[in-house]
Amino acid sequence: MLKRIIKKVSKIIAWFLACLIVLAISIIVYTQIDPVFGGSPNRASMKKIEASKNFDGEIFINSEKTAMMHYQEDTLAWFQENDGFLGQLFPGKDKNPQKKLLSTKFDKHSFNSGSFAWLGHSTLLMNVDNKHIIIDPVFYKASPIFLGGKPFVFQNTTTISDLPKIDYVLITHDHYDHLDAEAIQEMKSLVTTFLVPLGIKAHLLKWGVEDEKIIEFDWYEKFNERSISFIFTPSRHFSGRGILGRNTTLWGGWIIKGNTQNIYASGDSGYTKEFAVIGEKYGPFDIAFLESGAYNSEWSQIHMFPEQSVQAGIDLNAKILFPIHWGKFDLSYHNWKEPIQRFTQYSIQKQQKIITPLVGETFNLTETYQTKWWDDNR
Repeated sequence: MLKRIIKKVSKIIAWFLACLIVLAISIIVYTQIDPVFGGSPNRASMKKIEASKNFDGEIFINSEKTAMMHYQEDTLAWFQENDGFLGQLFPGKDKNPQKKLLSTKFDKHSFNSGSFAWLGHSTLLMNVDNKHIIIDPVFYKASPIFLGGKPFVFQNTTTISDLPKIDYVLITHDHYDHLDAEAIQEMKSLVTTFLVPLGIKAHLLKWGVEDEKIIEFDWYEKFNERSISFIFTPSRHFSGRGILGRNTTLWGGWIIKGNTQNIYASGDSGYTKEFAVIGEKYGPFDIAFLESGAYNSEWSQIHMFPEQSVQAGIDLNAKILFPIHWGKFDLSYHNWKEPIQRFTQYSIQKQQKIITPLVGETFNLTETYQTKWWDDNR
């Protein structure tokens, strides 16, 4: 009797393990086949990657020792910070917006030189010296189709069809909430040039972007086009779109310097001493767009808390701070409004000027935009 039970249990375990193996193989094969996961570098790109001092022969590395997961020793403190285990399984009603978020439709006809528009999360549109530049254009989901990542619902949603012709697309890194395969494929005919970190050219080629439209950058590499300079700067983060291939593409931020404006966009980053280096070498900046949401103590070395974002702006010697990477996707444990509330409060303490226009609203650096639109979305 016991032998029969053991034999039956063994068969169940073997069947279960076989299913797990088949599932794992299927997922790996799927990530290699589906175009959304990107491509592998060609010989020319690989030559540039291998020449980078930030590449160790297998992966890219941060300039500072960085842990992807920084675990707290006090497990109870972690649960308290994140509302406990049940709080994560069953988040409260205020975790995400309960109604459509206030916003305005972007109007390309009034988007003159010196204008900016935040389209949510880290998507930034700007007109610098009559050149249209967009950073991290994400118009759809923040993760592969079967994993969710839907955006919050806005009263007015700007679409790719609302955009002007784009002179430059700048990408900070290849995570889904910064590099949207569907958006790239839809807008590629509108774009003159893509400026991307090392390794990301392979993704764009996979999605049908012409080779001659793409320029790859290592940290502190520079590209000049008439009156505008683009400089790719270090950040403290990581990369990867699938189960395999983590950190095989580079990550970073961007400096865009025109005739009258000097602009910084952080991309994703943990707090780093490199901000002060960038500020001293390339500042002061007229405005700094700084990651300030989707943080957690476990990710403290690869994402900033809002207070650190404000300090980064101070280190960068930025005249105006603009919080990004919040208000569109639910990517962490905190309440959706917490990042902007903390960022605003700490900016006041540090006497730092910030601007907070509506999503989709055209703004410039000569007027005050202090709309607390999030308070109307209780």
